[in-house]
Amino acid sequence: MSRKASPEERVEVDERLYPAEAVQAAAYAFTERAYARVEPSGEGRLLIVLEFKPGTAPAVREATAGEFRNELLHQALRLKVSDANRKIREFIVTKALVSAQPVERAPAGAASDEAGSECPECVPAPAPVDAELEKEIDRLLAEIEGGDAAADPLGVAVAWEEKFGPGSAPAEGKS
Repeated sequence: MSRKASPEERVEVDERLYPAEAVQAAAYAFTERAYARVEPSGEGRLLIVLEFKPGTAPAVREATAGEFRNELLHQALRLKVSDANRKIREFIVTKALVSAQPVERAPAGAASDEAGSECPECVPAPAPVDAELEKEIDRLLAEIEGGDAAADPLGVAVAWEEKFGPGSAPAEGKS
């Protein structure tokens, strides 16, 4: 498939200032407005060719090339900040995952870790359900399973077929 030759803008950058990952992210951000191609251009340099889609005005092409250079700065900074915060980000995610796992504490008097203290990351196991709560749960379950018709004066719990006969279906969009 061939495209008509469209006007293009070329931007050449130094890989020491703009890592390839930042260049690719900036190029991706502009794919709605132009086709972006990243090529090597000599030792430690990258050439970005923005081939604009048909009908793009020259003033828009120039402005977009300037915006692309700003996006390169943004992506390079984003990458530096991401690298600088990598350890703390990994720590936070690890801590969240570890905290989400239920871990039971060892009973009193049981062996503790090598340092001689209980694990600070351990959380107590959930308390067992007490007898009163267990009775209330059983009562509610029995009430649900009993299907007391007097408790359903509007007949909401009655199946459609029982109410209106088999084969009768509600009209589309009506209930």
